[in-house]
Amino acid sequence: MGSGRNPFPMEAKASCPAYVTGLFCIGENDAAGAGFAIDRQMKCTVSERKSGRTTILINGQEGPATVSKAVLRRYADLVKGKVGLLEIRHDTDVPIGFGLGMSAAGALSLSLALNEVLGCSLKFQECVKIAHDADVECGTGLSGVDAAAIGGILARKSIGEGATKLKFEERELEIAFFSPIKTSSIIRSADWKKTVNEAGRAALSELFQNKSWEGFVAAARHFTMKSGLGSWCDKEMEKNQRASMAMLGQTLFSDAPMRLTNAPKLLIKAKTYEAGARLL
Repeated sequence: MGSGRNPFPMEAKASCPAYVTGLFCIGENDAAGAGFAIDRQMKCTVSERKSGRTTILINGQEGPATVSKAVLRRYADLVKGKVGLLEIRHDTDVPIGFGLGMSAAGALSLSLALNEVLGCSLKFQECVKIAHDADVECGTGLSGVDAAAIGGILARKSIGEGATKLKFEERELEIAFFSPIKTSSIIRSADWKKTVNEAGRAALSELFQNKSWEGFVAAARHFTMKSGLGSWCDKEMEKNQRASMAMLGQTLFSDAPMRLTNAPKLLIKAKTYEAGARLL
């Protein structure tokens, strides 16, 4: 870890793509599954301040920011409390809590930016590990940080194995946001773990027989229906044969225009994205 600190106020910026998980299995502080990054980002700016207090803003507003605080606490431990006063700004046009990995994106972009501002000299994967641990601690994710760090279209057959990067295909997407789901209510539930893992193992086996975008869409749809997580969107998926659920939120994604029975709170267009998190 670097010992020198710049005597002048510093600023660092980083970004991390939103990530759509289509199927997963729940492990101990980790997960297997498959998903893809999109070209919508979470951007984080960390600036040193001369006075006042440390603030964490999400789209200009202060809030609980529990994951960001968990990341910051880990860096404070690294520098033995010598963090100083900071302004942390998260900015995104993706709704938070709807299953697009915004807690992971916030944690990782913050981790990369703090590493620069505090002069910690951590390697990229060490920054990823700090963000991963904070996301898990807060019950907001399991392996979303690791996936968003890489980007592209990924599949991980089992916990303990590395991720397989599927051949990248640029696809135009529609993403419809209906309601948030509290991730911890699923990943920390023994009952959900049993049904999710049964469906997840079957879907991953199916995907690894056809490691492609088409294979992913088919496996994600089967997982959504078999896991029970998609009971809220059965009719929408019947009507939209290319649509599936983003885990974990009442959110649908599709690589074909959707004809929706119920109006979503928000509908956005995006593209699959091959890159991962980075400093700006």
